[in-house]
Amino acid sequence: MKSPEVKCNVTECTYNEQSKLCNATSIQVNKHHSNATSTEATDCGTFKVR
Repeated sequence: MKSPEVKCNVTECTYNEQSKLCNATSIQVNKHHSNATSTEATDCGTFKVR
């Protein structure tokens, strides 16, 4: 299965290409609360509660 395209608007990051795509070999997504129920509770712009 092909990995999805990872978009990134953090232009200060060394892994950010000029096309705003991430070229890191892996991605770490964090949450800011013990029970994430919203996008704002995570560092993931595509978070969807299950």
